[in-house]
Amino acid sequence: MPTHCDGEDSARDWRASVSSGAVRSEISFDGMDVPFEQLTISASLGRQLTTRLGLTASAGAVVFGSTEVAGTDGEFEAGFSGSLSLSYLAIYEGERTPFLLGSLSLGMLTARAEAQGAVNRWTAGDMRLGLMLGKTLADRYVPFVVGRVFGGPVSWRIADDDVTGSDVHKYTAGAGFTMRIPNILDLFAEVLPIGEQSASLGALLRF
Repeated sequence: MPTHCDGEDSARDWRASVSSGAVRSEISFDGMDVPFEQLTISASLGRQLTTRLGLTASAGAVVFGSTEVAGTDGEFEAGFSGSLSLSYLAIYEGERTPFLLGSLSLGMLTARAEAQGAVNRWTAGDMRLGLMLGKTLADRYVPFVVGRVFGGPVSWRIADDDVTGSDVHKYTAGAGFTMRIPNILDLFAEVLPIGEQSASLGALLRF
């Protein structure tokens, strides 16, 4: 999110962050639902182009994960991810009113994953639209609620068959909290238990 959500210009337009996240969901491959979990780490670099518009590029790694196919557990091997996102501050916050921040992101993740003893490439593409509603308190604390809808293909190989699937849950929602050292550092956490389940935490440096 911008340094200021009330439309005030900031001299610190660049931001770099590191974060860790976990996700749990299901992919439907030709009618077969495959639960999976992933733990990832990522780094990003972004710039606030205007008081409303921001652009961020991210790269990350899958450090752990699991799958379940027809009652048989499998694991993810290390993999990589990347994304490009735009944010737009649709409504500036006022003294008593919250801000509304929209987002659009395109991402991809690839890793080798195990299905019934065989390890094959898992590749997922993803487009997400999101809305965040929040309020800055005492110039330091930013509680917010967030919702996202998303979709994209996932390709894999199960039992000698190449399969393509998509998310069973194409939405997610929850809440988060950011604590700011004004104009320098943000510490943030987010928990989304509805739909696709995920949690993340990280730190963002402004410069």
